[in-house]
Amino acid sequence: MIVVRELLSAPWRRMVAALVAVLVVSGGAVLVHHRLTALPDDAVLRYGDRVVTEADLEKHVDTLNALYGVAEPERRDAQDGFKRDVAKSMAVALILDRAAKDEDIVISERSARDTLASMLETQLGPDPRKAFQDLLTEFGVSEGDILEEIRRQQAIARLFKAVTQDAVDEVTAEEAKALYDEDPSAFEVPEKRKIANIVVATRDEAQALVASIHEGTSFSSLARARSLDDATRDKGGVLGTVGATELDETYAAAAFAAGEGDTFGPVQTAYGWNVGRVLAVVAARPRAYQAVAADALDAVRSERAMRTWRSWLADRIKGAEIEYADAYLPAHPDEPPTEASPARAVE
Repeated sequence: MIVVRELLSAPWRRMVAALVAVLVVSGGAVLVHHRLTALPDDAVLRYGDRVVTEADLEKHVDTLNALYGVAEPERRDAQDGFKRDVAKSMAVALILDRAAKDEDIVISERSARDTLASMLETQLGPDPRKAFQDLLTEFGVSEGDILEEIRRQQAIARLFKAVTQDAVDEVTAEEAKALYDEDPSAFEVPEKRKIANIVVATRDEAQALVASIHEGTSFSSLARARSLDDATRDKGGVLGTVGATELDETYAAAAFAAGEGDTFGPVQTAYGWNVGRVLAVVAARPRAYQAVAADALDAVRSERAMRTWRSWLADRIKGAEIEYADAYLPAHPDEPPTEASPARAVE
């Protein structure tokens, strides 16, 4: 999987990240359903004179999978909702494509290729071109499909900025201070923990480690003897002092639930089965407004931009005549956009 990165300033990247979530996660779009004339048998939806077929949708899913890891769930009871959500995401993409065109937003081939080249260099290892070709083969998509999605996201980023710029510019320092005063803890330096970790291949091995540690065996000696992690093994498993957001989500939940000096696990991550120990807890600490004024201003701007965007999008699609095939009709096609969680597509 690779991720698209838009070349924007940091505050705009955060706002656009939330926007892209509307396109690639469920529950983030407003659509209006109209029953018009009969759709072809292989149709998913119709928007204006564009009929999206099941083959089109399949390619859309493959591209989203290659870029963002959006894949059909293995559980059969989740597959129906997934295909309806993906149909919705494609409809939203088409609506936004038209809106960008109406605003005369054009992304050049050169811009998309430059972004792709930068992305490959930073994300796909020592031989990025070969890794990219392998990825295209794995997901059954072409370089043209990837470039088209990159251009779409760059166009949407510009559209988002154009739609929300005036609202963002109106945000005042007084509003930022009011946000801080409402909940200063939201701006504090978060708690961190010094953690040691051992990685092994199986759950049984990890459980045996936990038992051995509880019997008094030195954690650091076990890490040096047994851990598969080359980066920490010779340091007795010490990862360093980290925040929860720096860790795998499942691992972080276990690490930050344990007390100082406690052992936790086994926890499975992409790298294996983990047994950890909290060596020290660095408590969260407050920050004065002067130290976080820029962050508070960005937070107000982000909220204002997303509120403006959702309102604009709702108005834009009220006139859209989206006709879904019954098998692809979303559960709530007429609901307004929800507050989507930031996606990794644009950072």
